[in-house]
Amino acid sequence: MTDFEVYKQDVARDIEQTVTRANSQPVIFAGTGLSMRYFGAPSWDGLLERLVEQCEALEDEYGYYRQTRDPTETGQLLAKKYAEWAWGDYSEYDEEDDESHLSNWEEDLFNHENRRDIFLKSKIAEHLREKAPKSVNELDEETVDEDISLEMALREIELLQEVQPHAVITTNYDRFFEAIFNDEVTNDNLLKEDYAKGAGFQDGDDEENKIPSYRVVVGEQVLRTRYRNIGEILHIHGSVSDPESLVLTEDDYREFNNRRRYLSSKMLTYFAEHPLLIVGYRPDDPNVQQVLTWADDVLSDEQSITDDIFFLQYKQDAEEMEEYPREYDIHLDDGGHLRVKSIVASNFDWVFEAFAEGGELEVDPRYLRNLLAQTYEVVTSQAPADEVVDVERLEDIATDEDELRTVLGISPEDAEQIPPIEFDHTTPPLEAAEEIGLDSFQELNREIITQIEDDTTVDIKSFNNRYHIALSGGTNPRRYSDEAIELFKKVKQGEEYSLDIPEGRIPDE
Repeated sequence: MTDFEVYKQDVARDIEQTVTRANSQPVIFAGTGLSMRYFGAPSWDGLLERLVEQCEALEDEYGYYRQTRDPTETGQLLAKKYAEWAWGDYSEYDEEDDESHLSNWEEDLFNHENRRDIFLKSKIAEHLREKAPKSVNELDEETVDEDISLEMALREIELLQEVQPHAVITTNYDRFFEAIFNDEVTNDNLLKEDYAKGAGFQDGDDEENKIPSYRVVVGEQVLRTRYRNIGEILHIHGSVSDPESLVLTEDDYREFNNRRRYLSSKMLTYFAEHPLLIVGYRPDDPNVQQVLTWADDVLSDEQSITDDIFFLQYKQDAEEMEEYPREYDIHLDDGGHLRVKSIVASNFDWVFEAFAEGGELEVDPRYLRNLLAQTYEVVTSQAPADEVVDVERLEDIATDEDELRTVLGISPEDAEQIPPIEFDHTTPPLEAAEEIGLDSFQELNREIITQIEDDTTVDIKSFNNRYHIALSGGTNPRRYSDEAIELFKKVKQGEEYSLDIPEGRIPDE
């Protein structure tokens, strides 16, 4: 094997063991690099350069303004110039906007109650809405990064979906993560107050207003959730769904930093209880420095969470590198530094696959989130006069896992007709691969489990059975039984075999 193949195996093993040890789904902190990779989104400077070109009130090139200003100062200048341009030539500015693409709160840009930066932010929102695909199916060869193929991009996204992160935290304005984790961007023209409730998907489940798998939380709404939720996309710097929420100018960042104490408190639970994957940023990105400063706040002299933080960087020549540093030292906002685990790759598929292998949710995050939310509402709201809260019953459910399973109705399907399977699954994927002479769980998936599916039409990883298990709720990682090991050996050696799974237990496609 090459040095890079050895490196990949070691890193994949570490990721799987970390997620398994944490016993929880990872959190993803994702930046513009992913949007640039998959649909050609502009960088910060690329976005501002385009805005300078569009603004007739700016006569000089973008480089002239940027040479003596940092990005937030440049944003502040552009916001001022866009406001002067808009008010100075109302009709020309207004004609350039296609009102059919404007959200309800953008139709009245010239309301005197708006902040002056609304003109610039509306232009940004308009550009990114046009640029970003509404679904993964809209990607094509012309828009994905030139260093990867469309096939690779789609594979990476599919594996990223399989990670089923506890939450996605992003500073991106675009809504591509909604397209990834909710299948598509819907209701793009919702009212701002709808997004304040979580993208307007709290009450209905009909064809026009479906509940998304991941709840979208924008800007300051991150601070207002009253209970811990699973399955959220947190736009901490705002979203094009609400142009006013964009953190862009010096004033915006000043306000954002003033709220830092409250926002960091919201984030600390994520960093303390979940593995963290940082992707789509440069190591010196101020956003990375800031979020790791929050993570550093969790550390104590006796305990470190840096073993649970992975920083994934794109390196075009990753396979030809002479050495592969396993750690990276990142400077923090407060002058300190934090050492995290470093991953370099040209293709991200194997990294996302490793995170997905550590464990998975068998229940869609939307239902877990709604269960948590509604349970909270029920037990904290005042009961009507004719209702009585059974406190003892509630305590039994909270402290007894078997009691909770009974309440939730978790039992084998057709339990009366088919005897229950006694699970005895103790071998994680990597160890299963090594036991049959393979180097990685990726090889196990590719060479053995895929062969079983080809031969029998049964994907043994897609449900719990005598060979494989991933317990409900995702708090237990994927495991294989001794019977599975024997099965894998037969497949590898080309021997005859059969699956001992009752037909009634094999789920319909």
